[in-house]
Amino acid sequence: MTTIAGSTVSCARVPQPRLLVVLLHGYGMQAGDLLPFASVLPPEAACCFPQAAIPLDDGGWTWWPVDRRLREASLRAGPRDLHDTHPPGREAARAQVAAVCRELRARHPGLPLLLGGFSQGGMLACETVLHGDCEPQGLALLSASRIAFDEWQPLGHRLRGLPVLQAHGESDGNVSHAAAVALRGFLEAAGAQVDWLSFDGGHGLPLPVWRRMKRFAQALLAPSAGD
Repeated sequence: MTTIAGSTVSCARVPQPRLLVVLLHGYGMQAGDLLPFASVLPPEAACCFPQAAIPLDDGGWTWWPVDRRLREASLRAGPRDLHDTHPPGREAARAQVAAVCRELRARHPGLPLLLGGFSQGGMLACETVLHGDCEPQGLALLSASRIAFDEWQPLGHRLRGLPVLQAHGESDGNVSHAAAVALRGFLEAAGAQVDWLSFDGGHGLPLPVWRRMKRFAQALLAPSAGD
């Protein structure tokens, strides 16, 4: 673990990176949970996994405050579409992510950036791009949903032409597959270049997702000196 722009992060460094990757963990997770997946991505990718700033009682972390009782009650009702929720603390979370991205770009000027996240982290990644706090060359939304959609809709122009990998489990018991389909519709209507993966599974990151993620990341690599 180290610190970048005031945030605790887990990083997988490479000698001569050709791509910066910032991936945001989901609710109840921590930075190191995603670190093993760095080995699945292209070896030229310098991967950074920031940790959310808000601790939970069980040792996990969250990007914005969540009422656990309301969350559990919501989950008992079935998989969710969070498009009409307006989580508090999103501005601070966006600022944290943007600061990490700026610092990485300052350390590695000229390299493309892939920003993404799983579940709550994916929602934050999309939120950060839509509000103009970060302008990556690629966006990965893994098991994510729309949030504050009334705010997102007029900002969709910031997605125009952006390559977006979107992956979602067909039997996701947390964020509904229908919510992912609705998110895909928004992305496509905004003009994003969507690479869609609907996989047989639940709320997780199985091998097919990381295989597609590797292919997606490879397409964003900066040219090497020998190219």
